[in-house]
Amino acid sequence: MDGGIGLINRRSTLTSGEARDAVAAETASLVSLAAAIDQDGVYPEMQLRGLGEAGAYGLHLAAHSKLGRPSLLDAIEAMAVVSATCMSSGFCVWCQDSAGWYLEQTENAELRARLQPGIASGEVMAGTGLSNAMKALSGTEDFRLRGKRVAGGYVVSGILPWVSNLGEGHWFGTMFEDVDDASHRAMAMVRIGQDGVSIKQNAHFVALEGTGTYAVLFRRAFIADEQLLADPLGEMVARIRPGFVMLQTGMGLGVVDAAIGLMHEADRTQGHCNTHLRLGAREAEDKAGALRERLAALAATPLERGRGYLRTVLQARVDVSELSLEATQSAMLHWGACGYIHGSPVGRRLREAWFVAIITPSIRQLRREIAALSDC
Repeated sequence: MDGGIGLINRRSTLTSGEARDAVAAETASLVSLAAAIDQDGVYPEMQLRGLGEAGAYGLHLAAHSKLGRPSLLDAIEAMAVVSATCMSSGFCVWCQDSAGWYLEQTENAELRARLQPGIASGEVMAGTGLSNAMKALSGTEDFRLRGKRVAGGYVVSGILPWVSNLGEGHWFGTMFEDVDDASHRAMAMVRIGQDGVSIKQNAHFVALEGTGTYAVLFRRAFIADEQLLADPLGEMVARIRPGFVMLQTGMGLGVVDAAIGLMHEADRTQGHCNTHLRLGAREAEDKAGALRERLAALAATPLERGRGYLRTVLQARVDVSELSLEATQSAMLHWGACGYIHGSPVGRRLREAWFVAIITPSIRQLRREIAALSDC
């Protein structure tokens, strides 16, 4: 048994029992698919659309939350419920949530009205193509997409190596640089299959194969003004960044909760040995609980400005990532040789935790930015 889902359902801080139960019920259908998603690259489209119908993608959006109010914390916890069973699916939830979040913050009300309802309901699937852009804005990469202003929009060319939760007709948010003025950047929603935009699988990963992850090719693609989230970029990054980063903690918390469940499961027969390990289930629960309290305070004001607030958000994201690494490693030690068998749930959780640690912004990028914010 892959432990964790019952535990997270009991401890979830989702403020609406109805919302929690709806997300948990839809997530239950992922239990039998998790291994195939992870190892065989099965993309669980039906289940992901079902999560949208259950309200998982709208909790942080003013016009679509089934709580009657937007709550970033509840969106994080819904993602944790999914990730506790299958973090590949939890990652797709984050992609979907992020696309809705970009639309929440845009000044392009017409674009929001056109796309956000479908993304919130799961009728429209969506991803987030900001990995390169976030690195470029921090000075560690160059922009891979470049656009030239023409009548009615931009003509954009380039390649994004890895964008997830994609398929034909799916949308995603991304940024590009103006070829005539490198200081001018814009952000847009792009549809896979529109003229000049196509996808190609170019890598196989050690985990999360079933996440619809592809390279996206822009061949003189016309991005109309109606697709623009921000032009120029202006304050858009400052508006979306804290929520974008905090939402990622739902993946890490779900993996931690699953690892805790696996520790409890191992302790039923091996507790006499496991009691000597450095991190046990109770200690991990305490650490996860403390992180949830910190996130509850931070998620209450996702549009807050200030270097101190952003630094605290980034540190919380680091701490969740590091706890996921620590908890999954401890779960492996709790299981011993049984966890080292190919296909074991513990092995999958270890690989998922590695992903939490390296997804943009990775631990190393986060620490670099925290240091820069601390020096100012």
